[in-house]
Amino acid sequence: MFEELFDLAEAKLRENGGTPSYESIVNLASKIFIDDIKEQEEENAKRVFSEHDAFIKRNRERWSVGFRKLHALRETCLEAGMNFQEQFLKIPKYETDELIGVLLRQHAHACRISGEIIHLLEGGYPDAALARWRTLYEMVVSCLIIKKCGKEAAIDFIKQGMIHTAEGIEEHRKTADAMGQETFTDEEAEYHLNLKEEITNGEAGWHWARKHTGFKKIDKLGEYVGLDKWSHNYKLANRNVHSDYFEMASLHAMREAKQDILLCGQSNSGLTEPAHFTAISLAQITSIFLCAYIEDDDSGLDYKDSVVFMKIIDNYVKEVGEAFLDVERPI
Repeated sequence: MFEELFDLAEAKLRENGGTPSYESIVNLASKIFIDDIKEQEEENAKRVFSEHDAFIKRNRERWSVGFRKLHALRETCLEAGMNFQEQFLKIPKYETDELIGVLLRQHAHACRISGEIIHLLEGGYPDAALARWRTLYEMVVSCLIIKKCGKEAAIDFIKQGMIHTAEGIEEHRKTADAMGQETFTDEEAEYHLNLKEEITNGEAGWHWARKHTGFKKIDKLGEYVGLDKWSHNYKLANRNVHSDYFEMASLHAMREAKQDILLCGQSNSGLTEPAHFTAISLAQITSIFLCAYIEDDDSGLDYKDSVVFMKIIDNYVKEVGEAFLDVERPI
């Protein structure tokens, strides 16, 4: 590929007399090529942007009803969450309530992640979208455990986050010099390490959910809350996250491929499962949040709005699945 470029570089170097070294030829050839690429950068970028925008336009047109429903579902979940937040913040005891605070944050995360998934689906990356859905599934499991086990589980969930912070600080201090970054002081690290020790009481495998369920691994926790039927989809999503060897034909994006190819870009196939899974998980997390303390007769919360929102959300979940399936289903 670069034979002519090497010949040109060598000729240029021989103009000054002497026999150029292999390294000097490579360096000059690389410089010439880099300079040429830079000259074409703007034109190439315009072409890439144009092709990308044209793909997204076609992809949105093909799955238009599904995307419309999925966006509407996400907006409804956001509106429902804000409505419920506005209500409970009027009651002083909920301003610092751990359970409702955890569910509030998980719902906000779920809405954001769902937006990321929609972006990936519109961009033509269904397998990346499924990989991102993995986090939503883990959040559903966590929220169901917290709802089932109560405020103490929510407090332990918060403590788990503090442990992760301490471990993150420790890891950052190990790598900061090599990465050329400033890091945490000894005092900061010691504070968080002591906090971790206080929470875990020195137990290396401490986990927030094990105390309440007897388990810490996600597959067992999924079984505990009755979501074990999702295990295959979750493991498939895991496989897309990690480095692994698998046939390209197994990708959602290759669902309509007529021949075996190496996919290294976008595809407008295989959007149904990632889209519908996202709708289901977002609806589950939203419903758990909207029903916080619903079993408590003395909660002081009015759930009329929540019930109506959940009806709308459930309907959208069904419509999302049907809309995407209508496009994928053979005529």
